[in-house]
Amino acid sequence: MSAKLRSVLLYSQSVVFLLLVGAVQVSAQNIQQCQKIDCRCDGLWNVWGEACKTQESQLIEQCSENEGKISRYCHWQGPNAFPSVLSSLQAAKAYRADQLEQAKTSFNSKLWSMQQDFNSSQELYSGGDVKSAAAIAKRVDKQASSAISQGLVLLSLYRQLEDEEARSLALDQLRGSLSDQENRFLAWSAAMSNAGQLKLARRFSRYSGNMAEAQGLLLDALAEFDSAANAWQRAANRAEQLLEASTKPRIWKFYRAQAASRYSKAASSTRRYSGNGDSFAAQAENLWGLSQLSAAKPE
Repeated sequence: MSAKLRSVLLYSQSVVFLLLVGAVQVSAQNIQQCQKIDCRCDGLWNVWGEACKTQESQLIEQCSENEGKISRYCHWQGPNAFPSVLSSLQAAKAYRADQLEQAKTSFNSKLWSMQQDFNSSQELYSGGDVKSAAAIAKRVDKQASSAISQGLVLLSLYRQLEDEEARSLALDQLRGSLSDQENRFLAWSAAMSNAGQLKLARRFSRYSGNMAEAQGLLLDALAEFDSAANAWQRAANRAEQLLEASTKPRIWKFYRAQAASRYSKAASSTRRYSGNGDSFAAQAENLWGLSQLSAAKPE
């Protein structure tokens, strides 16, 4: 074997060795990432604690199977759970001013798009084109979800503003945007119900509940637990109203489970500011038990 060939083989072996070492290091890092999963299940009520622990085990297993990639968050969770919606949206501790401006621009753009579709749906309905109004209304759901997600990103940035007055003003504006849209959706839902357009009424009631849920997340993150509990309760009430409005058993499971989830969060928020959330917890447990009786799909 020539000296040149030996050199090439030695170099190849070194590269392979380094790749193997790197793979082992990456694998170890992946395992460490999975070990961070903690849904903080201790202290949750009865069935919620059991559901939380089952879900936590599933998340860890899925993380290991996905080589350290966490693809879902703790649906049932105690305080400071990881991964949660907000923990997955934490901004870097150091961020540039232009990043904040980009996040604000993105949120306002998504909010504007949602409002434009909402206005268009209203105008089409007022013009007598109910079919087109319903078609546009479906787009509002996607736009609203996008706006909510970007709003939570913006929240993670706003919380880091050093100027207390600027931080307070920015958070008030974000809260106001979500609250205003919740009320607009709810008012239009009531108008559609009065007009006998029950499908549109249910759709916008659902959108209103989603906006209330977003406020629950935001207010919990700001430790405003009294207001958070109220937001979660409003969101749960909307789900219950949609449940009552439906005659289809396959729909009942979805809204019972959704209302149960929201009441459980209302219970957790109430417990954190007053020490007692038993009433909400009982409602949650009852609805969750009923939700296990029948298939799930939103209407």
